[in-house]
Amino acid sequence: EEIAKRAPYSAHNVFGHCRALFNWAIARGVYGLETSPCDRLKPADLIGRKEARSRVLIDDELRALWKATEALDYPYGPLFRLLALTGQRKSEVAEARWSEIDEPGKRWMIPAERMKANAPHVVPLSDAAMEVLRELLRFRSSDYLFSTGGARPVNGFSKAKDRLDAAMAAELGAEVPPFVLHDIRRTVRTCMSALPISSDVAELVIAHARPGLRRVYDRHAYEDEKRRALDLWAAKLRSIVEPPPQNIVTLRQGGRNTL
Repeated sequence: EEIAKRAPYSAHNVFGHCRALFNWAIARGVYGLETSPCDRLKPADLIGRKEARSRVLIDDELRALWKATEALDYPYGPLFRLLALTGQRKSEVAEARWSEIDEPGKRWMIPAERMKANAPHVVPLSDAAMEVLRELLRFRSSDYLFSTGGARPVNGFSKAKDRLDAAMAAELGAEVPPFVLHDIRRTVRTCMSALPISSDVAELVIAHARPGLRRVYDRHAYEDEKRRALDLWAAKLRSIVEPPPQNIVTLRQGGRNTL
């Protein structure tokens, strides 16, 4: 109920975790529990209907977000930039390890145990993503890309998100309509639909499972297709962050584009 006052969608997720935990404890039969405090409670009555999120950042907001990350120190600034470049989930990026990164091959190999679908996922890394990685601090005694001390991955985001919102507002000269970090992922997927990227490949980029029998019979990894998609997206994001000057006109001459 306390979470529902500020984040109804998150409150639904927390309720689901609580219900699953108590059901597991009762089923184990070793904790002396026979009933769950979640029994007979309906989330819709307790929190309200669970509305699917639909927030997508517009180009001005994406530009402000990228520029705002430059004002945020490690680990949050580069972490937010990698979210925007790859479209992966917050937890997947925040818990990334150097041992998962194939730097010569420009690939990020996320093991199954860290993926929502419990299947390994390969993320081809664009030149822009590799640039972010090359600028990261590296702890001698830690394998984590993003950490505040090396012992564990970064896990507190509320204050960093507040700083991000403030920096974006300063860039835009106005308050930013509320958004959560997961909305960056939705924005990446939505923007890919406006690029020459097939819907199937765009879904694979963000690790959405293929439907039905295709998941069983189509075992192609689509790594080259995903690399092209993420390269196209990185180029599009750069054009949003650094739009070309208005006084440049593209002309056609001899069958080629010239400036």
